[in-house]
Amino acid sequence: MVTGRQSPNDLLAGLPSSDFDLLRPHLRSIEMDFGQVLIEAGEPVKQVIFPHSGIVSTMEGLRRGETIEAGVIGRDSVAGSGAAFYEAPSPSAAIVRFPGSASVIDAGHFRTLVELSSALRSAIARDLWLRAVKAEQTAACNAAHSAEQRLCRRLLQSRAMSGSDAMMLSQDLMAQMLGVKRNTISLIAHALQQKGVIRYSRGRLAIIDVEALSRRACECHLSDGSVRAPMPLRASAVPMSRTVPDFSVVQRSPS
Repeated sequence: MVTGRQSPNDLLAGLPSSDFDLLRPHLRSIEMDFGQVLIEAGEPVKQVIFPHSGIVSTMEGLRRGETIEAGVIGRDSVAGSGAAFYEAPSPSAAIVRFPGSASVIDAGHFRTLVELSSALRSAIARDLWLRAVKAEQTAACNAAHSAEQRLCRRLLQSRAMSGSDAMMLSQDLMAQMLGVKRNTISLIAHALQQKGVIRYSRGRLAIIDVEALSRRACECHLSDGSVRAPMPLRASAVPMSRTVPDFSVVQRSPS
């Protein structure tokens, strides 16, 4: 079993030491700079990223040219694992939203080690499940809560993930985070600044009153840190097939 913190990344830190030792020779450390594109949408994933710190956004491009943030990845997760394992093009881009550092591993080595290590398979399956749960929560939040409530929630989430009250957040980026127009963000940010909740200038945002921000956030922020309950799967019970299912074929249930 793990006797110490073998990695700043929570997923890697939670692996048994014998399984982590399989990965160790293939891991290398990188610095993640604000705005850096780690994974290109529609392209094969060349490396899998395990953040130590910072925030990585997964971004979806729409046909009209708009870009929407679909998810966020921090030190408790991993970027590019699904597409790398299945040797499929990445459905979304991965872009650094808050600078930090990470461990990376080449996609080929990652595929080999996932097949060798049942503990790594279980950890990756659990991470994908957690991200699906968070995506469902965000979909419900988008439908039920106002833009101001959601922005306050996302600022609190960013604060928790980055460990900082100050962050680089342009109005365009905040609009992408919420899927709203830029002028909507401008009005909300101005109102929050007038009330002394935040300080905002030239793309630099600082949270001044955390309690006031929490009061204005939707109820979802209370559960953001709780979606980490252990997934009820044993490592040996998580086979992963690298065959990508063909969803174009209609599956008929037996009559």
